[in-house]
Amino acid sequence: MRTIDVHDLPEPVAKAIETMVQTLKSQAKTGQSGGRGSEPVQLPSWPGTVLGTLRRAEIYDDGK
Repeated sequence: MRTIDVHDLPEPVAKAIETMVQTLKSQAKTGQSGGRGSEPVQLPSWPGTVLGTLRRAEIYDDGK
């Protein structure tokens, strides 16, 4: 497949799709699949103090 028709989408959405495709192509070239075999990503953290607890029910409306 060489082209994807996005003419009826808003410009920001079309640009986001373009960026996503470029990222996927880049990952495919370097062998980064992002699947189960890949190593975990280290997320950034900042020093601080925990002030209290926060439950899922307090964040999401579904209350699970």
